[in-house]
Amino acid sequence: MHHWEVGGTINIGWPDYGIEERGYAIVEFDHLGQVFRARVTDGKKEGGFLVVFDCPGVVLEILAEQATLAVGFKVIVSGLRCSIEGAVLHSLDYEWYPTEEYAERPHLLAQTVAGLLADMRRQGEE
Repeated sequence: MHHWEVGGTINIGWPDYGIEERGYAIVEFDHLGQVFRARVTDGKKEGGFLVVFDCPGVVLEILAEQATLAVGFKVIVSGLRCSIEGAVLHSLDYEWYPTEEYAERPHLLAQTVAGLLADMRRQGEE
């Protein structure tokens, strides 16, 4: 997998809008197995995303529903695809604002989705 770090660069694009990948600086991130969440900046604005690599759409929908129940705020699968280092993905979207009230949501959601994915995998092995 990739070796991302705070201050490093990640290439992100939006193929549905014909926007090619370009480099953004990583402000913070969680990389938990297949789950990757990051805040990035172009030097002017910040943005963020949470994706699950190698995850079929139907499983991503289930994860969004289960995560909503687990964290207590709405989580949906974005209709807009993004590309991250060449991988085209749908992200998980949720309400977030740069305030203290919402500060823990991104990390909490990344941990929750990673745990739910691990639970699904264990149940599939039983």
